[in-house]
Amino acid sequence: MFSLFQYKKQGKTPVIRQHEFTECGLACLAMVLGHYDHHVSVSQLRREISVSADAGTSMAELLTLASDKNMSGRVLKGEITEIETSELPLIAFWRGNHFVVIVKIDSRSVTVHDPASGVRRYRLKEAEKLFSGYVLELKPTPCFEKKSPDEKLTLGRLANKSPSLFQRQLLLFVLCIFTLITMLASPTYVQLIMDEAISRSDSDLVILLTAIFAIVFIFEVIGKFLKQLLEILMRNIAYDDLSQSVRHYMLRTQTSWFRSRPPGIVLAIEKSLHACAEFISNGYVQILFSSLIAVTSLLFMLLYNVKIALLTMLLMGVFFLIRFSLIGPYQRAVDDSIERTAQYESLLVETQKGIITLKANNMEQARDAVMDKSQREHIAGLMRKERLLARFDVASLLVINAEQLLVVCFGAWLILEGQMSIGMLYAYISYKRYFSDAMVQVAQKLLDKNALKGPLDRVGDLLFAPSETSQFGKRIVTSPVCLQFEDVSFAYPGREATLQHINMTLKQGEEAVIVGQSGSGKTTLLRLISGMLLSSSGTLRINKIPIEECDLSSLRQHIRIVHADDILFTGSILDNIACFDSAPDKEQVIAACRLAEVDHVVARLPHGYETEMLPGNTFFSAGEMQRLVLARALYSQPKLLLCDEVTANLDKTTAQKVLANLRSLGIGLVFVTHSPDVVGCQGRLYTMENGTLRESEQ
Repeated sequence: MFSLFQYKKQGKTPVIRQHEFTECGLACLAMVLGHYDHHVSVSQLRREISVSADAGTSMAELLTLASDKNMSGRVLKGEITEIETSELPLIAFWRGNHFVVIVKIDSRSVTVHDPASGVRRYRLKEAEKLFSGYVLELKPTPCFEKKSPDEKLTLGRLANKSPSLFQRQLLLFVLCIFTLITMLASPTYVQLIMDEAISRSDSDLVILLTAIFAIVFIFEVIGKFLKQLLEILMRNIAYDDLSQSVRHYMLRTQTSWFRSRPPGIVLAIEKSLHACAEFISNGYVQILFSSLIAVTSLLFMLLYNVKIALLTMLLMGVFFLIRFSLIGPYQRAVDDSIERTAQYESLLVETQKGIITLKANNMEQARDAVMDKSQREHIAGLMRKERLLARFDVASLLVINAEQLLVVCFGAWLILEGQMSIGMLYAYISYKRYFSDAMVQVAQKLLDKNALKGPLDRVGDLLFAPSETSQFGKRIVTSPVCLQFEDVSFAYPGREATLQHINMTLKQGEEAVIVGQSGSGKTTLLRLISGMLLSSSGTLRINKIPIEECDLSSLRQHIRIVHADDILFTGSILDNIACFDSAPDKEQVIAACRLAEVDHVVARLPHGYETEMLPGNTFFSAGEMQRLVLARALYSQPKLLLCDEVTANLDKTTAQKVLANLRSLGIGLVFVTHSPDVVGCQGRLYTMENGTLRESEQ
């Protein structure tokens, strides 16, 4: 039976989404901390706590982490129906491999905050099937401290990445003011015609007023047209600026950030950026402009009649209450829609990439079922958002139509009482329409702004992630290159050491062959040399300089790594081998292909080096692809070449030719292989076993 913690509920439990595959536990802990007003992001917890990249956290580990935050608690076992006697929120073990936060439970349903999919409400019978029998019950200790949110990406900080945004917004505001002046002058046309010209039977005044206001209307149309053109320009420029800035940072983010996230994360960030750019470009200006229209129109309405103006204000207040009741649900619906759309599009790309594997394993039907489920979730997310807006539109239309009926009815009564003329009522209704439209626009923009919380969190997860260069210095690596491992060890977060006490020296022109079973740490060793990973202890020196002090770009200019599963990108063969250099050296490309024994393969193609490479192309064999990848590494003329199973897909004759060509270059070579007989060894031979490197006799 669950025990009872008596603690006064502090606030609303926030919804915090996980960004990495295995951080659902951290996200749940962040939600419970936020419930008690200690606000912390998942990325902050991730930096404070090492979480296994393959196993995540256990319930016991979450309890330990919570105690570090001055919270006490216990892991309890029981049935979900017994939770009603416990203090919510609770961290619950879900589906046998996931954590969620239970925030509400009654006799019919259970509401959870799911780090993977947001707010979810289940029928009690559904929840009983998903619940795995354990909950973590937490409460603050006397030492617990409240904490305000920090390290949060805001629209203002994101807008700083579009440098000329303010000047364009200022120009847009000037156009808005010009449009406002012409708009406010329009209602007086009908009033003057009806109350002055018609009452006097003055046809000349009708013609004069028509001519004057025709000019006003022309300027109004021109102003609105220029305003729309500028809004289109600003929206696209803002998106371009934000996309460039974020893409630049993303390409310099550590590889671990990509490995620990779902494949659709880049698509989700791109969609989030588009939503943010839409608001940043003209959202604030539109709110200011619409507010100005509303205030000015209200002043004119009050001048015509205070009573009828107060009636309009009262009903528009009801409209705003309806609108702001949507903020929370709409915010979650927008974020969920972006997430589900990105997941579905990611599946489409993944399916195209793996179509041969699907057919070879007769998996078409199973894959279709997976995609069908994802598509239905994607459509359901879109429908949920659209249904919310539809409900609001119906309620809003009801309020606005009721307001129109009451205003016309009350205005007619005032005319009958002699307190208002027909022309004044026409003018008032025009100003009321401006006021109502402006208030609707303000409410919509504020709703859009609040709906950007999820997209901003997603973009912020990337921008607050440490870049590769932040862990390195500025010292330039020069030739010749010399490597020196001094008692180097490495472990992935939350896992046992992959490499232990590595000691090795390699000078330019020397060769080392490392033999070992899969998973023994060979590839990890190469990634340490190329700067993709940093050692947990010990020192790796490049030319006697600790690698952390080296400039990363110059390091990789001298050191190239070739994996067996490296890929080529969309573009010509020439572009791929020249690393998409803006001015490729074709002779050098051909020379690199000769060294990789692939030049004759390219020469047989109808378009030679201009042949376009497309994702999933099949006109190259695995061995030919591997040699093209090797040619790409050789194009930059590295001083040290790291080869991870470089002969895995080559026949013995071709492999021997490629190896002989590499050894003739006089550069440093490190070969990682399962098959030392194929590679041979003209330098030192090492054996890697359980993360330990030892030199072997040849």
